[in-house]
Formats: sequence, structure tokens, C-alpha cells
Amino acid sequence: MPKLVVMLRVKDGVFFVHEWLKCFEKIADEIVVLDNGSTDGTFEILNAHPKVAAIQRTFDYHEGRDKILMYELARSRQPDWCLWLDVDEIFEPELTRAHFDRLMSNKTVNKYGFRRFHFIDREYFAASWYRLNYISGHDRVLWREAPGGYFQDLIIDSPNVKGIKGITWNTSYRLKHLGYINKEIVDKKATLYRSIIPEKEATFQRMYLSGEKRLRWIDNRNHPKVLFLNMFLNVIQVKNLFPKALRKAINRIRKADPAGATLKAA
Repeated sequence: MPKLVVMLRVKDGVFFVHEWLKCFEKIADEIVVLDNGSTDGTFEILNAHPKVAAIQRTFDYHEGRDKILMYELARSRQPDWCLWLDVDEIFEPELTRAHFDRLMSNKTVNKYGFRRFHFIDREYFAASWYRLNYISGHDRVLWREAPGGYFQDLIIDSPNVKGIKGITWNTSYRLKHLGYINKEIVDKKATLYRSIIPEKEATFQRMYLSGEKRLRWIDNRNHPKVLFLNMFLNVIQVKNLFPKALRKAINRIRKADPAGATLKAA
């Protein structure tokens, strides 16, 4: 059976940590943690959990540095597959380890994508056209460990793992992103981000999900409404593929011939 190591970078996540552990203790073989200076008991809760195989602390904010250290911890556990998520992200309750074993047993796929649904409260998720476009593009991944994998050394918003080559398959497995349901937590996060990149104020305001269209979450993955929404999101994703491919092609041309490239993205 493949060994799955789940990675968590966290600071002051006590509002979510018990729920997160309940989800991932049934999925992971081991959990590794990078705690960025928690003072609310998060570190102690995680350190005491039997599935947490390694935990390391840092204290000043640097997301890329922390993810690089976290990945080193994960690699020290000799995983076959890795998964990184935040403490406010959990899988839909129907998913079990057997679902992940089926994914990891595939010999040709090296990376699987999952969709994140951004919750307004415990019952409803944000479903404006802007959010549906965002949700459609599977932005959390499970990957087969490989020497080429790495995280970028960025202070903020260090993205998903890079350097994992081979076939990627986007699943219909859903993640609940609960980080927006608590205004106090959003305020704290926005204040931190504002101190680093103040020019992104419009982005910080979107974190409050003000005026969002609301759709009720259904835990049953096979419910007709859930199946229909997944198909609709697939359509949105396909619609977005061509503009993204065109922009990438134009960027490659510009890098290859910056003086002669005159094409502009649509």
C-alpha cells in the first residue's frame, strides 16, 4: 500500500484543528506539521496527536520558507505520495482512505487535483460567477513524490508544489474551505497580508465574501444537484482552458524573443 504523508502549515488554527485532524487521521499514514509560532494551543494539540510524525516551528512570517521546510520534513518520512492543505480545508465527509488508495494505485497519473468550495457559513458556500470560475480550476493537489518537486521561496501566497512531471488528473472530490466563515480570522489574515502587499486591498476585501450568491452544501456526492454542479464546473473549466493556453503560448514567445514579440493576450 502506498504511503501517504499529509503536510500542514499552520499558525493559531485552534478554531479548525480538531475538525482537520478528524478528517485527515483517517486518510493519512502520517502527518507532518510546520507551525509558524502558534500561541493558542494549536502546536500542543498537533504535537500530541499519534498521526503527527514530525513537527517543526518557525516564528516570523515567510510562507515559501515554511513550505520548503515542511516538504523536507515530509520527505524525511519517505512518502510515496504527498498532500498539502491548510488547517481550514477538509474533504467532504464521504471520502475514506479507500478513495485515495484507488487514486494512488494508478501507475500512470502523478498528480490529482481537487476543487475547493469557499464557505460563507457552515451550510452555504459562495457561488457568484467569480467564485464558480475560481472553484472550477482544481487548485489543491495530491502528488506522487519525486526528486523534482519543490515549493517556491515566496514570502506570501507560495503556490502548490512545482516540478512534478507527468499526467495530471482532476477529480470530482470536493474540499470544504472554511476559512472565511469566521470574521475575526479573516480580519487577522487580511491585516497580515495588508502589511506585506498593501496594493492588493481589493483582493483582501473579497475574503469577506460580501454580497455573494449562496448555494447550500450537500454532503452526498451522488446527489443529482451535486452531480449537475460538477458537470457545470467542468464546462466552465473547459471554457477557460483556451484563454489560459493562449496566454501561456504568448508568454513563451515573449520570453524567447522579447524584442520581436508583439502578440497580446486576448
